[in-house]
Amino acid sequence: MIEVTTIAKNRYAPSGSERISMYDTGTSGMVTLGQLVQAVCIYSASVYEQQSVVKMNKMTAGSQTLKEAAGWLEGIANDTADWPSARSFLIRTLGIPAASLPSAREGITSYDRRIQICAAIQEKMNTLSQNQQEEMIDLQTLVSRRDTAFSTSSGVVRAIGQSMMQDAGNYMM
Repeated sequence: MIEVTTIAKNRYAPSGSERISMYDTGTSGMVTLGQLVQAVCIYSASVYEQQSVVKMNKMTAGSQTLKEAAGWLEGIANDTADWPSARSFLIRTLGIPAASLPSAREGITSYDRRIQICAAIQEKMNTLSQNQQEEMIDLQTLVSRRDTAFSTSSGVVRAIGQSMMQDAGNYMM
């Protein structure tokens, strides 16, 4: 038997991969090794689940930004976009420097200037898309780790159950 142990996140864990740190906080009861392993697995799974939700929300926002950027790209290319609004989006959301864009009053009547701006938007969209792909890989990794933690916990419970059944069978004989 093991004394009750508090499980906490290690504040020194590398960013992006939580580690479980255990430390003794005194005796308040006994737990088995199986219960401790199960507690660590369940805690790990919950941390991965929380991180997955944050990652999914970030991906949703990124997808929305890409969709808006595609709309502005089409509007600018066809010369149908409201330039002051488009300019505001490009500066505020995509981070294109204001100095590289015509002022809101000038507009973008020149075909060459529209092509230049469209190229800048496309470059930002490519970067956003690549970030989305990296976020997806991170999300898949988190989900895999969560599933592994649950699997390990289930395996421990199954092994404990089998051991108890075997002990009960030996006792009955």
